[in-house]
Amino acid sequence: MFNNRCPEKVCKASIKKSKEKLKIIYHKLKNKKPNDEDKQDVQTYGVEWTKIKGWEKGYYVYEECQINGPVDIIFMKFIDGKRIVYNIDSKGIHPNCNYFPQMKRKVSKEKFLERDIMYKRIQSIAWKVEEKNFVHEVIKNGKKITKNCNGSIVFKDKNNKLIELK
Repeated sequence: MFNNRCPEKVCKASIKKSKEKLKIIYHKLKNKKPNDEDKQDVQTYGVEWTKIKGWEKGYYVYEECQINGPVDIIFMKFIDGKRIVYNIDSKGIHPNCNYFPQMKRKVSKEKFLERDIMYKRIQSIAWKVEEKNFVHEVIKNGKKITKNCNGSIVFKDKNNKLIELK
């Protein structure tokens, strides 16, 4: 059967490049409160981690070329003669968000629902992926609440079900 995946050497080099980019972004964000100026960095954080997960699984990774398109990233490879494609909307969460991320997919507005179904769009959600076993702190009603957390990236379908990449 025909199998085709991104060459390992290309994947490793691409992962290295993305991790260098992520170091800069994460360093910039980790010691500040979220604000509107950070939105692009937070989005790029989600996109870069999504790309890394694709290369780790041997996918060819294609990034959106225009702004506001229906997908941010496309993963593609062939397994046993079958083409596997994921159309992904990437989301990043600011490392100092004032909530405990539930890693749930944002539901599309009704005007985009049909588009998402037609594209079979899934969503990746990335938050503090590089950190494990840390304490996250939020302020609710003037009270400080802390919780032990692990950073992660997840992939969810339109019904918010977890997707395991093939």
